[in-house]
Amino acid sequence: MAHAPAPAIFRALFQVSLEDMRLAWWLGEIRYLPARLIGRAPPADGRRPFMETLIDGGTLLLRDDRPTEIVTGSAGQLHRIVDQAPVLFADRAAFDTFDDSDHEKLFMSIRVAPTGVPGEQWLVLEHATRALSPAAAHKFQRYWIVIRPMGALVTRQLLKVVARLAERDH
Repeated sequence: MAHAPAPAIFRALFQVSLEDMRLAWWLGEIRYLPARLIGRAPPADGRRPFMETLIDGGTLLLRDDRPTEIVTGSAGQLHRIVDQAPVLFADRAAFDTFDDSDHEKLFMSIRVAPTGVPGEQWLVLEHATRALSPAAAHKFQRYWIVIRPMGALVTRQLLKVVARLAERDH
C-alpha cells in the first residue's frame, strides 16, 4: 500500500535500484553466483535502476498503461540454476511467436488500484510463468519449489521500497 498518487508510484518503480533493496541484492548475488563464477553473468550494478536492468537483460515492456499498469515479458531456461539463457527479442512479435520447447516465458504485471481511502493505492505485482513444453514445465516446477520463497521475499521488498520512495518524493 502506498500513500501516493499512481504517477508517483510508477516514477518510483522506474527509479528504485538494488541499493535500495539490500536484501534482494544480497539474495540475487547468492542466486547468480554460480553463473558469475563461470563468466555467464556480469556483477550487478547496485546503483542502476532495477527496471532498467531487467529491460536491458531481455525483459520486454509488453504493455505500458501508466499510471495504471505495466506488463513485462521475458523468456529463458528459467529452470536452470547456472545459466538461464535469457532470450533477447527484437520486438513484441518475436516474443509472441517464440516457442522453443526447453524454455519458459515469464510475465509480470505491476499495477496500482485504489484502496477506497483517498490518496491511498494498492501496489500489486503478479507474475506467471508459462512453460513451452511439458518437459520444461516439469523442470520449472522443481526449480520453483526452491526459488519461490526467495522470489516472494524480493517481491515484497520491491513493493515496500517503491511505496516508500513514492511517498517520500510525492
